[in-house]
Amino acid sequence: MISNLNAYTNLKPSFKAKLTVLNNSTPVSNGYSSSYLKAKADEYLQNGNFERAIEYYKSALNSDPYNTDIHLNLAKTYGFNSQYKEAIPHLQAYLNRNPEDIENITLLGENYKKAGMYARAIECFNRALGIEPNYDYAKRNLLDTQNLRLSCINPQKARQERYDTAIKNLTEAVKIAKNFFPEGYMDDMKDMTVSFNKTSKMGGRSNIAQYEHTKRKISVTDEYTYADPKLTGAYLIHEFVHGKDNDPYTSVREEQDAYRTQAQYWVQNVRDIYDPEMDYVADLYTQSAQALDDRVAEIYKLRDPSIAEVSYNHPPSTKKPKAFSLSKAADQPLKAYDIIV
Repeated sequence: MISNLNAYTNLKPSFKAKLTVLNNSTPVSNGYSSSYLKAKADEYLQNGNFERAIEYYKSALNSDPYNTDIHLNLAKTYGFNSQYKEAIPHLQAYLNRNPEDIENITLLGENYKKAGMYARAIECFNRALGIEPNYDYAKRNLLDTQNLRLSCINPQKARQERYDTAIKNLTEAVKIAKNFFPEGYMDDMKDMTVSFNKTSKMGGRSNIAQYEHTKRKISVTDEYTYADPKLTGAYLIHEFVHGKDNDPYTSVREEQDAYRTQAQYWVQNVRDIYDPEMDYVADLYTQSAQALDDRVAEIYKLRDPSIAEVSYNHPPSTKKPKAFSLSKAADQPLKAYDIIV
């Protein structure tokens, strides 16, 4: 189950101990400083309360209209809340002062795309690729937008083109994953299906990938249909680690094992793709495996404080652990284990 481990890294983990908590029914007052209002908005954003976050960011901008960090966070919150047109002017305000920020140039393009403004979206993606040609987020969004524009003219041709691309990319990604694992590793996973599909959402973003044990199915978000197969392969490697033990349990250790394996693949095999998510995971692993383990534990415990430390076969053992070694929550069959953002 893939988490976006570097999401919200510009936000502090918690403001609860430092800020006076306002009642939700209290109107936002401009009597507060912009830094206080932004901090409250950041807290609401982290908790997934987008409406309140937007309210506080807007009030912060009233006090500090040229603060680019506030503009950027407000734009992201609008995007998480599916208010794409509202996000655009705030991203533009941010980029006026940060014209080389390819991640947010691409984010602007994505908002144009989701608002149906395909020509402007394509301009943004090409602008980002002009700065960093290996940026996969911009590449896959460019190809996706071109397909969406084609669908307005020739929907049948666009559907076939998307289908052919999905089959080709998934076939290559599965081959990449299979070649990375030791010989025979995937022999007992021949019943597993892999597809691009709609995935669950957490924090306003689609899960990158998820494994459903009861269906023996790995789904990669269809937003990655046009991703480089090497990138998709990294996420399949993660999910195959989950599928390998053939049980319905997950744990901190299982997530750590999956991230370590994924990071090893990325560090050893990928040099020509710029992807902030995977690069962040790889950077932590390069610092030390423990640094990556610590971040994974932090994220998953924030998402689910009752998550078990260990689960069946994690850590690997010739002896099956007893059920009492698992938390009550982990001892229950899981639905698709949603991915934290």
